[in-house]
Amino acid sequence: MTEVHKGFKMSPEDIMMIKAYMDQLVDSGLKQNKPVITNLLIFIIASFLFLFSIIDLIISKILKKKWINYLILLSTGLFISNTLFVDGIALGRSQGYSPEQPVKFSHAVHAGQNKTDCIYCHSSVKSSKSAGFPPENVCMNCHFMVRNGTRSGTIEIAKVISAYENMKPIEWIKVHNLPDHVFFSHAQHVSAGGISCQECHGKVEEMNVIKQVNDLSMGWCINCHRTKKINFQNNNFYTEYKGLTDKITKGELDSVTVDMVGGIECMKCHY
Repeated sequence: MTEVHKGFKMSPEDIMMIKAYMDQLVDSGLKQNKPVITNLLIFIIASFLFLFSIIDLIISKILKKKWINYLILLSTGLFISNTLFVDGIALGRSQGYSPEQPVKFSHAVHAGQNKTDCIYCHSSVKSSKSAGFPPENVCMNCHFMVRNGTRSGTIEIAKVISAYENMKPIEWIKVHNLPDHVFFSHAQHVSAGGISCQECHGKVEEMNVIKQVNDLSMGWCINCHRTKKINFQNNNFYTEYKGLTDKITKGELDSVTVDMVGGIECMKCHY
């Protein structure tokens, strides 16, 4: 911030004008954008035209040329069907979701530039269902000494220090959310499966603002389970599958994927 504002000066009059503008903005608020034609509005219009054409063909017969009705029915029917299909599949998914966090935390700085191991902050990832949010005392292991950041100066770090000193947790916003009826365990995937964070969360070490990269759909999970090969070496979990272990040892199988050990059974995730 110091570099950005180097040589930038404001007179007392400038400060006064900015303050007057901000005071007015508090009362008036931001200008409302004019409503735009959304997919919902187009869907409503298409539905109306679809119903109109059906009624006109059967009852009213206002349009003398029937091919016009057939054309309307075909075009609106395709649009309505496609909209219901696409929006139905996307229901409950939030790919690309990237909420503003209470502290401007950069994974690119911590995990990328400083090479901080993910498990150092998300310490429960190997033993728990949830990866967990790091408590402030973990942050203070570094920021007890590091009080100035290269990107955000002292402002963002001061928020962490204030939360620690006042014993108030930072209210981080969860980015990756699954439906309540879905069971997912980080311990199962990280410890037993040997999955890296990047396989599900993308290249977090390059993200200044964390976002959901994959759609986390059931199809996405099942496709992974059908193609992901299991590493039986030095793995106390999968060596319990004696039959498959013997076949691997004897050379009867060259590899075992997750679906072969029940990875696509409904009750594994929807018990």
